[in-house]
Amino acid sequence: MKKLQPFSHKISTVFVCVCAFIISFYTIVVELTVHHAENLNSQQRLSLVAPHHLSLFNNNKLEQVIQTDPITTIYSHFHLLPKEVQSYIDPQWSGVLHIVEEDLEASIFAMANQQGRITYAVEDVGLIEWSDFDFIVVEIALFVFGVILFVATTFAVIRLSKRLSQPFSELASQLQSESDHQLSPIVTNGEQSKELMQTLDGVNHFRARIKEALEREQSFTRYVSHELRTPMTVVKGSLSLLRRNEDPTVAKQVKRIEHAMEEMEQLTQTFLLLARDEEGNQSQCEISQEVIDNIEQSIAKRIASNNVRYQATLTQNISLSAEPILVKSLISNLVLNAVNCSINGAVTLVIDSNKLTVTDNGVGLDGKSRGYEGFGIGLNVVRDICNKYQWQFSLVNNPDQGCTATVNFTTDKTRQDY
Repeated sequence: MKKLQPFSHKISTVFVCVCAFIISFYTIVVELTVHHAENLNSQQRLSLVAPHHLSLFNNNKLEQVIQTDPITTIYSHFHLLPKEVQSYIDPQWSGVLHIVEEDLEASIFAMANQQGRITYAVEDVGLIEWSDFDFIVVEIALFVFGVILFVATTFAVIRLSKRLSQPFSELASQLQSESDHQLSPIVTNGEQSKELMQTLDGVNHFRARIKEALEREQSFTRYVSHELRTPMTVVKGSLSLLRRNEDPTVAKQVKRIEHAMEEMEQLTQTFLLLARDEEGNQSQCEISQEVIDNIEQSIAKRIASNNVRYQATLTQNISLSAEPILVKSLISNLVLNAVNCSINGAVTLVIDSNKLTVTDNGVGLDGKSRGYEGFGIGLNVVRDICNKYQWQFSLVNNPDQGCTATVNFTTDKTRQDY
């Protein structure tokens, strides 16, 4: 997984790269400007001085080469020019030109006199331009200045990025360090901005809503735990009196009520355990053959009424860090859902290693169970149990008929829900 960088580091990296590019760009621009300024200065100087010297040839038809100063030489005819210069210009050309050869850098000025003859002035620019040593000194100076400017800019950018990102860093640290029950409004220090305030408002708004939802959930759990168990206790007490009645009809109804009360009590216990925060709870559950047999006995009537061929296979016992009631509820709901969807069909339960699989040949995910839309609350309970313990749950259609439910007991935050 790619390591994430702090916000300040990303800002610093971007600004430092931009600064390095700008400094390098302007260093090159300065060097090219110096070269261009030298050449332009030479041409302008020659265009001012050369006409004065070339006027000496106005009434002179002799072929002459005159050096007017240490760097300027005038030529009365084209063929008197150095071969390197002749290769750059045409005999009828006039104007100002700068040439650069391997051993020669010169500026040329050509002008026609009163008789129409073109005369030339050539200035050896190499004698007055910077030497390679001078350019090296200037480049080193520019480099040193650029490094100093780069270091100073980098330091300033890092300080600025830390200052700008401090509130966001504090926000991230508070969200990461706080426990699940600390939902008080978050306040940050440092440089404030519109985006930061919008983020804080949004985070605090959702924290307030989460806190209200948790309080409602806790209240509901208390109501279920106390108020719902009380009437169930009363019903159980009444059933104990009804058992004394020897009327077969009454006895049959008592058994139905007892069975319904057991299911209701188990479902209530399941909901309470799902709502309970089990942080630090070390409850252990072992899936054994006895557990599988008890589950089969609890749903035996449903299996018989739906005429389902049921088979359960446990290849090895599995020990899980979970509440035994929730594990039993998970298996029961998966098997019961498959039985309800497979009237006159077959259901297979297989538990091996760290995985549980329930396969049926019923109506599939797109069908209806007993004429009702959907699959009831059972799969929602299964999903919530898997989410609680971070198990992986999937429910998919079989290639031919029915569907397969799989629960992988390996803890993983990446889960596939139905």
